[in-house]
Amino acid sequence: MNVLRNNRLHHWCSRWVASVRRTHTNHPAATKENKFIVEDLQQRQLVRVKGEDVVPFLQGLTTNDIRQLESSHTGSLYTMFLNKAGRVLYDAIVYKSPSDSSTILIECDQDVCNELMRHLKLYRVRRKIQIDNIAEELKVWCVFQVGEGPACVLPQMPVDNMDIIGDPRLPELGYRLLATADRTSEEISKLLKNLSNTKIELSNVDNNYRLHRYSLGVAEGVQDMPPGKQFPLEANCDILNGVSFNKGCYIGQELTARVHHTGVIRKRHMPVNLKNPLMENSSYAMCNDAGAKVGNVLGSIETKALALVRIEKALKTKELTIDGKSCSVEIPKWWPPLLLNNVVAREEA
Repeated sequence: MNVLRNNRLHHWCSRWVASVRRTHTNHPAATKENKFIVEDLQQRQLVRVKGEDVVPFLQGLTTNDIRQLESSHTGSLYTMFLNKAGRVLYDAIVYKSPSDSSTILIECDQDVCNELMRHLKLYRVRRKIQIDNIAEELKVWCVFQVGEGPACVLPQMPVDNMDIIGDPRLPELGYRLLATADRTSEEISKLLKNLSNTKIELSNVDNNYRLHRYSLGVAEGVQDMPPGKQFPLEANCDILNGVSFNKGCYIGQELTARVHHTGVIRKRHMPVNLKNPLMENSSYAMCNDAGAKVGNVLGSIETKALALVRIEKALKTKELTIDGKSCSVEIPKWWPPLLLNNVVAREEA
């Protein structure tokens, strides 16, 4: 990218960063009072993978370096399972068992839990690996902070038959709770209140996990990432701590590494601000002021959406629309400062 193109790109970025600052101040969940929002993630389930070879087994199937779980400082990892063409099959958070080094828990979308288990069994071959759905034993909850004050912190440790684990993707996503399936929201809220001395609320229309994720531009599950449709770097897996580029071979690794090293990533997931809510389960395209398609909406809730966006084309246009109505994309505050330098300035029309 030459100097002129760099200057043009930085001009576009500056304009959109200013827009980000304005839109964040108008977020309906913004409040001066700090509090934790607790939500039972009913769309997520846990698969237990157990065996002496569990680490090398998963190492060859996932984008991240599973060996990090052998460190005492790492309790969870974000990762993806890819197909041979390098496209995303399933996103996952993997957890190590604090009491059993031969056991790893995989959190995945419940709609593809059985498919993931079949995928694991397909590559198990002769390894003595046991694979079980443990949805009847453990449930996944999330806890995240809203408010403009200092960060509230929870202890990352087992507490009263519940594991509290920091979300490995972003600090803004808060914590994951792995609790026995019989725990109620009231019990968990009371426990968190005692641990944090912070106001605890259950998720609601104004503050819920999906709205929070979309505000950050973070995808999760098959609604946002239909199997076989997207590449991991388009889904921001690299900047969400979900890819190791020096771990060695795994399924889908070749294309992922090549795209990373060439720096040609034209599209990424980005948050979108809507004027009006969109209809659920409908397909929407994002268009520029010339009527050309610059992105696809992956999901929406209220006036927030997540889209796979052609970054440069979206940042260049004066007006974006979805279904004929004005909208705006945000550059997430958590994106690395140099990421936009890798945007390809010359795109095919």
